[in-house]
Amino acid sequence: MKELIGKIVHSVLTGQDYRTYVLATINKRFLDKAQRLISEIFEYKRKGNNWLEKLLDDTYKKQGKNNKFKLLWFGGLNDKTVKNMTGGTSAKRVCLDLGKKNIKALQLLLEEFENSEDLYQMIINIEKDKEKISLDYIESLFFMNIISAMKLTIQGGAWSEVGKKTEKGLLFVIFKMINIPDERYILTKLTNEEMKKKGLVKNREIDAIVLNDKNEALTVELKLLGIGNPEIGDEAFSRNVNLFLTDKLTEMMKDEAKNQGITVIEFRQKNPLFKIYEFFSSNGVSCNKPEEMSAEELEKSINKIIREWREEQEDLKIVKKLKEWTK
Repeated sequence: MKELIGKIVHSVLTGQDYRTYVLATINKRFLDKAQRLISEIFEYKRKGNNWLEKLLDDTYKKQGKNNKFKLLWFGGLNDKTVKNMTGGTSAKRVCLDLGKKNIKALQLLLEEFENSEDLYQMIINIEKDKEKISLDYIESLFFMNIISAMKLTIQGGAWSEVGKKTEKGLLFVIFKMINIPDERYILTKLTNEEMKKKGLVKNREIDAIVLNDKNEALTVELKLLGIGNPEIGDEAFSRNVNLFLTDKLTEMMKDEAKNQGITVIEFRQKNPLFKIYEFFSSNGVSCNKPEEMSAEELEKSINKIIREWREEQEDLKIVKKLKEWTK
């Protein structure tokens, strides 16, 4: 994961599109999960008829988060869909019942159209060690439904996971490259009510807090999403942060930020790291100009910093700093 974060951070700081790295992660996970699902389908199909219902029942009996995900996928569902259908719950029994109902509904629909001349017929063959099993037309569509449900889950999960990890790692790299002392910042998504009472922050959910020479807190929000998504600006504006770092914003959103006194720095602009230095320096934060270096030197420097990054230590530092700053 650190190697991936290093590549994304380098892409962001050099104004390149980092999304290909996330897509590569999604595709790798997709292939890994697909192989595991296919192996189970293969084993159950070769044992006889009614294999999908048996697969659902057996998966339901198994413990663990991964088996709950598989239970959802074998029923052609994902966690978000189930919660939307039930009003918030995705308990295993609910997943099993809805999965069976979903399979039955799809089966009835497909049987209705099975003999239609307008439909293409698709047959999936799975082969392992010269042994081959064939899924009929309806089973093949069930198979597609299973794989599609799995892809939706890992796609959303990967963007969220990589996004959260990268955002913290990116801020850590930025603060290191402009030499903000460790004791003058914390990286956090959660502060506490004491910090609000002390006036250090105005909102509980922010990405970083940096103290200047007067011990005034500067709050930072970071969002790695592209232009055209108004939600990313709305979050930063509602939190009333001092600095908003993002990939790119519309001119309208930048004007709104300016009206609210929020400084926006886009990573797609020229030399964003220097702009970040200028912001902190002009606001009384102890820091240094970033060194001028080639793209290759920058990549090496980023990788070195990322290797030094220990998220657990940052979390411990949060607890320690919260106690110090709220005395």
